[in-house]
Amino acid sequence: MRVLFIGKRFYTNRDTLLDHYGRIYQLPRHWAQQGIDTRLWLIDYHSKQRVQQTQGALPIDSTPLRGPAWFAATLSTLASRLRGSERPTHIVASGDAYIGLLGWLLARSIGAHFVFDVYDKYDEFTGYRKPLGWNLFGFLLQHADRCWFASRRLLGQLGNPNRGDALIMNGIDLDHFTAHKMGAARQCFDLPTATPLVGYFGALNRERGLPDLIEAMRIVRSIDSSVELILAGKADAEITFDAPGVHYLGNLDHEQIPWALAAVDVVAVPYRRSPFLDAASSIKFGEIMACRRPLVATRTPNLLDNFPAQAAELDPYLAPPQNPAALADAIVRQLRDQKRVDPPAGMEWAAIASEALSSLAAACENQALNTLPRTRL
Repeated sequence: MRVLFIGKRFYTNRDTLLDHYGRIYQLPRHWAQQGIDTRLWLIDYHSKQRVQQTQGALPIDSTPLRGPAWFAATLSTLASRLRGSERPTHIVASGDAYIGLLGWLLARSIGAHFVFDVYDKYDEFTGYRKPLGWNLFGFLLQHADRCWFASRRLLGQLGNPNRGDALIMNGIDLDHFTAHKMGAARQCFDLPTATPLVGYFGALNRERGLPDLIEAMRIVRSIDSSVELILAGKADAEITFDAPGVHYLGNLDHEQIPWALAAVDVVAVPYRRSPFLDAASSIKFGEIMACRRPLVATRTPNLLDNFPAQAAELDPYLAPPQNPAALADAIVRQLRDQKRVDPPAGMEWAAIASEALSSLAAACENQALNTLPRTRL
């Protein structure tokens, strides 16, 4: 088995190459560690420099799609990846529908098995287009040899179990997301040592419920004015931080997030309902649990479908979406109770990667059976 994994370099406000972030890095990394001939090709929509390096056993080529050299770099990458003994038997494409189309075209041109990895509802992305009404996302879902989905809702809505579509959830990097001492964490960000702190770390926008959280904290502070809100992440222009007791740490580096989690008494995830977020599988829930932080959240499919046992344990600390009063009640209750839950077993990246590799191996077996000569009776 020889695997070419094609993925997006910059996504969810992180750099796959430098942050070693997410499934696009972790799946091929663990396959390579297990001795599978694996290469990672990153498509870079933002910068202009091509990067070629090997991290551990994994060769990585990051190809920019900006600047005058992108076409030559892409041709060079294709030539080196698809010829002779290096030609992949399997191509996995992840990141958006356009990267999926690239993977499908390459797989069909060389006879490789094509896996379309759907970690989000790609047709809800801002940049998704339907030229002349053609639905590229739907085409890839129909014509892939196999699809992987990061959430149970996506699998249920879009998957085809008859061809072996599988749930391959996002995993937790347990070397990175681990519990730290609160005192040391607060020193890192120059936060007060004795003040009760509530935190949210991630994209700061309406869809993720930031106005609801800020209003909920206004209610909490009307009960106890000592409680303060700590925010970090990439913020939309419409989100303001001038409310009393609200502190914005900026857009933190990936390596700082576990320390930010450790610095607060309660972590809030106030997501609203939307087609995009309802179908997603936000691994931040698992990361919060792995860091042993008390969690408050809204009752959305993102949490309830993907972490059902944990959601049941946390039920007293869950609130309806877009209900600041109920969210405030949950925050006050969790500040008092400090209820923690463990993440689901098997959510570390090594286990998730092994599960995905089993899916690829099953594809190999099916491919071999389909190519056996038929015996006439």
